[in-house]
Amino acid sequence: MLNARLRRRLNPDLRLARRRPAGPAGDLLTWDVRARGDLAVVAVSGELDIDSARGLEGDLAPVADAGRPLILDLAGLRFCDCAGLGLFLRVQQRARAAGGSLHLAALTPRVLRVITAARLADVLPITASVADAVAALDEAAIAAPPLPRPR
Repeated sequence: MLNARLRRRLNPDLRLARRRPAGPAGDLLTWDVRARGDLAVVAVSGELDIDSARGLEGDLAPVADAGRPLILDLAGLRFCDCAGLGLFLRVQQRARAAGGSLHLAALTPRVLRVITAARLADVLPITASVADAVAALDEAAIAAPPLPRPR
């Protein structure tokens, strides 16, 4: 695992997929971390619950701490409980503290229903697709005031 993290630092475009058992039934949560220019896109599939959240958070934390936009592609996420919601909020907090952001993209109706019922739809930025999240980030970058020049 340390070697994989070291290789990712040396080559941020390196694809790293992780699989973890997500409970007694052996359901899997998989994720794939990819650098895409100045942002990171993480495709998450399977069931996100108390058994699988810790493993995913361990891989998302360094990405969030990098201070760049992080997009979670949740098109393949079949289930998410309160442990998953807590994970989203903690990763968002870490990303913001480092100067980055978290965006949820392509939510399934089931996952969107959980986020809406928890009244987090206004707290977590949600887009219909990864492309929409990238476009929103591009628009925000264009609208942002220019950075001051170093003297």
